[in-house]
Amino acid sequence: MNVVYHKLVQKDLDDAWGYYEDASEGLGDRLFDEFLAVIASIQRNPKSWPPTDKGRRVALFSRFPYKLLYRIEPERVKVLVVRHQKRSPAFGDKRR
Repeated sequence: MNVVYHKLVQKDLDDAWGYYEDASEGLGDRLFDEFLAVIASIQRNPKSWPPTDKGRRVALFSRFPYKLLYRIEPERVKVLVVRHQKRSPAFGDKRR
């Protein structure tokens, strides 16, 4: 299935990547690799992750405290936000 991204997802990733890369060289790249693995999982089976009450779905990273919110549309999946699991729980909620 095709995946498209909200225009701010790149900033979400850049911020998270920078944080981890500053902490330890190469850690940002591992975060990005995990992001790609989550995207691949969604492409294979978009309905495998649980829906929220707003009709979105939440995919969790396995090694980093991040989650990805997305929605399934008729011909594609739209990734709305990459968000830290503990900080700013409403971050990105208004994205469409």
